[in-house]
Amino acid sequence: MRILALCAASALAFPAAASASEPAPLPDFEVYDAPLYAPEAEYEEPLSQRLADPAVQNELASTVAVLGEILLDMPLAPIVEPMAEIAGRDPGSVDPDLTLRKMRPEASDVPARVARDLPRAMGAMASMADSLEAMRPALRAMAERLESGIDQATRSPR
Repeated sequence: MRILALCAASALAFPAAASASEPAPLPDFEVYDAPLYAPEAEYEEPLSQRLADPAVQNELASTVAVLGEILLDMPLAPIVEPMAEIAGRDPGSVDPDLTLRKMRPEASDVPARVARDLPRAMGAMASMADSLEAMRPALRAMAERLESGIDQATRSPR
């Protein structure tokens, strides 16, 4: 249970720090007039082909493995100390060199397992992307009907 709380706290801590600055204002709905789908010219290679490409799979698997190793060795004391204080424990009792790898040594094999399984998962996603590609004309027609319906609804008086 502690590991879950720790992971949740770390997932919340980093985006919170990044969002501490003033967020960019959202564009005005009426001014923002982007199409609901990307034009045909933007599609160079179908997603299914990229997902099924062994070179892409291996590159992404290597990247994920490196990121996993980095996360395992990330210092956790700055996150765990305030949690200990909130729980009524002595924050000084937290190991200043605490990492996820030290907390859970069995987690050390997770990056390698993810890297091993990721190409197979990407192959499965490629199959699903093929199905979506086949549905693309129907989805495009639906998006055009939706766009037209929204235009009519916003122009007609109530």
